[in-house]
Amino acid sequence: MLKRILGMSVILLLLGACGREEDVKPTSEVLTKEVVIIADPSSNPTPPTSLITDIFESKHVYEEFDSRLKVDFKEIADKEFSSIDQKAGISIAVYTKNKIWIYAIGPSDTSRIMTADTPVLIGSTSKTFMSALILKQIDDGLYKLGDSIEFLLSGHPDYSSFDKDKINPNVTIKELLSMTSGLPDYNENQDGKNEFFKTEFWKPSDNVLLAQSSYDESGKFEYTDTNVVLLGLIAEAFGKRPLGELYNESFYRPLQVYALSLPRDVTPFNTARPYDNLSPWSSGFGNVIDAAPFSFEHYMFGQGRIRWACCGLVSTAEHLSRWGYELYSENGLAISEYSRDILLNSFSEQKVSFAGTKQYYGYLISKREYPTLKGSIIAVGHPGGGGGYSSLLRYSPELDLSVAILANSPLKYKGACKDYDTKTCIASSIFEKYEEFLTYER
Repeated sequence: MLKRILGMSVILLLLGACGREEDVKPTSEVLTKEVVIIADPSSNPTPPTSLITDIFESKHVYEEFDSRLKVDFKEIADKEFSSIDQKAGISIAVYTKNKIWIYAIGPSDTSRIMTADTPVLIGSTSKTFMSALILKQIDDGLYKLGDSIEFLLSGHPDYSSFDKDKINPNVTIKELLSMTSGLPDYNENQDGKNEFFKTEFWKPSDNVLLAQSSYDESGKFEYTDTNVVLLGLIAEAFGKRPLGELYNESFYRPLQVYALSLPRDVTPFNTARPYDNLSPWSSGFGNVIDAAPFSFEHYMFGQGRIRWACCGLVSTAEHLSRWGYELYSENGLAISEYSRDILLNSFSEQKVSFAGTKQYYGYLISKREYPTLKGSIIAVGHPGGGGGYSSLLRYSPELDLSVAILANSPLKYKGACKDYDTKTCIASSIFEKYEEFLTYER
């Protein structure tokens, strides 16, 4: 029995690793601030039952896109989605200036179809909320981009347990945000993550303790979720609230844009189930939860611990598309103009290898250029994936258009456009079609 439990946990880890979507202002002294330690309630080893909630039901009154655009957007989505074999459901939202187009197709579970209100795990696209929160706290004068981990966390009771040969105390907020810290990725410790599914007591700093390798010299881009966990600890310490409450206070309530934070929040009962390779329980591709000897609640409870801060938010395409607009658009209200300017000018001078392609990376934000008949369209945002889910958030400053795509399967295959994966094909084609429409209208 013990061997079976261990085996199940390892498989859960392999399924739930935080994947990368393939393509594939003056501040006050922090020393005067009180470091507040947040006790996370997720020490309960028993997964909670699913939540019944209506927070994702569409209550906002929107305007509609031109009827021609709605037809074009649907044709793009249908063409790309129908071109691949291994898939489940997909949810897409396109948003600008209170106009929205939402579309969903495919199964969210064995007996349910994907709808606009179906919650989906958004993976590393969750990082867009972290960058916004950190920049907001900097704007509020709580600390500075150049402040180090040691300066900010030395008063944290768990800081002394960090191995300073693995967690460089001199790494700065800027280096954490830009993925240039040189810190090792805790996700490499499969055995350690395995314990998160079974242990009675867990706290976010336990993720940092999983780091196995010595740190490298900072300065070089290396995508690692350890950076984001440390940012989460800093945000909680100086925000004096749990991370989910900080998001709710800073973004969700003011903007009426919602997400749930695992493992603190309970997974809604209608959350899309993961579809992926069914090995070792069965053969082929399908609903992982149907095939596996564990419940969906158990799966998401463990994933919430592993994905804390970096990639554990649950939301819908509607809310995510609006979030992208509020965060990146000059018309958005998520962060100040000062902070947005910092964010959109944080990109590396040279392209880096990220998400299966070469692109620019900034403060938990990437930038890509999509060729079009007129030239090219630049879009910013962040992909996400892993554990039978995948996501993409892209915003075009030129078009002032936000696109969010959520799927309950990996969707790593090349789409009908032949240039990118399915989600990127959909996003880039929607941008191009909207550009054509604006040109015609002018």
